[in-house]
Amino acid sequence: MGDESRFKSYEQDQGALFPVFLADALDPSDPAFFIQDAVEGLDLRAFEARYAVLGERAYAPRLMLKLWLYAATQGVYSGREIARRIRRDVGFRYLAGMGRHPDFRTINRFRVRHREDFAEVFRQTVRLARASGLGALGVVAIDGTKIRANTSKHKAMSHSRMREAEEKLEREIASILARQDQENAEEEREHGDDDDGSGGLPVELQDAQRRREKIRAAREQLEAEKGERLEARHQKSFADPEAQMMKLGDGALQYAYNAQAAVSEDGLIVATGLSTQVKDEQHLVPMTEAVRETTGHRPGRVLADKGYLSERGLREMRRQRQRCLIAVGREGKKLPKWPRGSCTQRMHRMLRLPWAKRSYARRKTQGERPFAEIKAVMGFRRFMLRGVHKVRGEWDLVCAAFNLRRLAVRAAATI
Repeated sequence: MGDESRFKSYEQDQGALFPVFLADALDPSDPAFFIQDAVEGLDLRAFEARYAVLGERAYAPRLMLKLWLYAATQGVYSGREIARRIRRDVGFRYLAGMGRHPDFRTINRFRVRHREDFAEVFRQTVRLARASGLGALGVVAIDGTKIRANTSKHKAMSHSRMREAEEKLEREIASILARQDQENAEEEREHGDDDDGSGGLPVELQDAQRRREKIRAAREQLEAEKGERLEARHQKSFADPEAQMMKLGDGALQYAYNAQAAVSEDGLIVATGLSTQVKDEQHLVPMTEAVRETTGHRPGRVLADKGYLSERGLREMRRQRQRCLIAVGREGKKLPKWPRGSCTQRMHRMLRLPWAKRSYARRKTQGERPFAEIKAVMGFRRFMLRGVHKVRGEWDLVCAAFNLRRLAVRAAATI
């Protein structure tokens, strides 16, 4: 045993009473408190309208939304893990309240059911931030990042292999039908025309037909997307047909979505976007419009990297009298001598001015920091849902959690 007089007493099996209120067991700066207060102030009538009056009572939307937002700030994006955290983590249990708690299926269904409602939750977090003095729109940086989809190359097939698989399945179906006709003829010779009522197609034929239709649907979608640019090597994922092959930040070529964000001067996300398009140039005007729709105000000036540069986009921004600085060349490199297009040439001349250089210099830290924080701190590197509409809702939820997290940090600093 040794001399225990040097150490504090330690009794592992000693009985103890938890605090009367779980809030007493949490640190005052825990983001659970801020999320609790923030969600209580949100208008969730759109959520509540999706539930019927009759039938078994559902868990309160406020409860479920608090769990998902808090989970995102803690780097948790699985319904199963949230259900486990409710039993183990005081912060989750505090937000879940006393009494019965939702299981992982209920938690996951909530995220899918309300995928369209998360956009309004995000907008309300922006309004909350602007009411507290954040979300300055003098200079707004627009940027995008590629986030992995919930699929992989192993669940995909190239166009040439799809053709081969379809032909193989056609032969397999024809063989099964021929064998079935032979067996039916033998049974008729043996038993006559009596029908025992079993009917139906053989299971192996049903499976072959389902595989053929699934491959055909993926092939037709791939052909529609690529058009004349279609090559035999182009492939499509069966798990998430809407995801596209994109080059990620680490250089890997994976199925992903292009997630967009417009960031205010003080690092708040004030508009979101998501698409299956690999290039960013199509998002310049829509993201600028999204800022106005979310906040009710136009940005003073928009900053974006070379990926957003296009003659059409610059022309539209000028038509709307929206000031912007879009890189003409790669950052850190010399500007090209003389680009094509009158609007691009005008931007080229503007970026040489001292005030434009100073203004554009802040783009990298302002526009890219939220993505670094979402991926590194909040641990969001891969979408959990599948399909562009569900993934868009998931991105809105993550961005709403990011805004609340920043607001919680700011509030904790004043305590």
